[in-house]
Amino acid sequence: MTPTRRPLTAPAANVPADCWYAVCASDAVTHELLPIRAVNRSVVLFRTEGGAVAALEDCCAHRPYPLSAGTLDGDTLRCGLCGFEYDPTGQCVRVPTQSRLPIGAAVRAYPVHEEHGLVWVWFGQPGRAALHRIPSLPWLDSEDWVSVAGQQVVGAGFLLLHESFADVTKIPVLAPEISPEVLQSEPPPLDVVVTETTVSLSRQFPPGLLPDWQASALGVDPETKFDHRQEGHFHSPAAWVDHWDVDGVGADTAHMRFTHLVTPIDARSSRLHWYVSRDFAADDDATSQRLADMFATYYGRLSNALEITQSITDLDGPQPEVNVSADVAALKVRGIVQALLTEEGARSRNRPTRGRISTR
Repeated sequence: MTPTRRPLTAPAANVPADCWYAVCASDAVTHELLPIRAVNRSVVLFRTEGGAVAALEDCCAHRPYPLSAGTLDGDTLRCGLCGFEYDPTGQCVRVPTQSRLPIGAAVRAYPVHEEHGLVWVWFGQPGRAALHRIPSLPWLDSEDWVSVAGQQVVGAGFLLLHESFADVTKIPVLAPEISPEVLQSEPPPLDVVVTETTVSLSRQFPPGLLPDWQASALGVDPETKFDHRQEGHFHSPAAWVDHWDVDGVGADTAHMRFTHLVTPIDARSSRLHWYVSRDFAADDDATSQRLADMFATYYGRLSNALEITQSITDLDGPQPEVNVSADVAALKVRGIVQALLTEEGARSRNRPTRGRISTR
């Protein structure tokens, strides 16, 4: 009998697939089945007995039933409906009703990499994974830095999140209590550098006061003004990183990094992992707790605002926009994402399908 056909990958629907996405923390994956939803795909994760992470399509090759509802015996995943058994590469290794394995009895295994305490999964064409790098985030691993972190599901598309991260001038409006003084007046012009797949911005602010929490953590006079430097980097659809440095703190510079790891769930929702990292007052637990509380509130407010924006777009469609100079980086990101989607769409139209299963 002719095998049933299905696409090699599910349609991405306005979500770039050719990207390494941080789907969860490494310590969230154990020798238990962990279902996730990302990039319009259902995936089941588990850690093998050798310690590696496996990421498989969460749908049995026999019939549509989640493999995450099955059981794990050693490194063998057994479907809870039909009993098909799979190894960590997605190959069916046993069918309970016959000795011969059906042709095409397999589920997709996604490339996985662990770095920075996170599990990164590649959802695009497998052969293209080696052409792309996971963003370098050394402050998440360094003993000289300390981070506070959180994660949340945001009911808004990934691009809305990136466009928001690209414009820090919204912070004094959304959360004035965390904003440095230099953001509360007209900012200096942006320098923006664009490549085929990345956007970087930078600007040097005139001297300004530090937020109260930072002056306290650094042990400086809250009435002293310092030079501030900002950088922002769109590394990929999975990562936006802001650098915020304060010069002249004694003989040193106080560095902060704001890491935003965005994984699209579908076209209208995203999973956000955020980290606020610093290389000063590393042993100051009170400062860490204060930052954790402040930024959990901030990212909660931001999520609520973006969810409202997404709901208006869903209800009324895209609206006319009036852009200002602070939007330049966000507009460049938008153009890069559209180019990525166009390129992936062209490859998808030329991609062969695979046989799913035969009855032999």
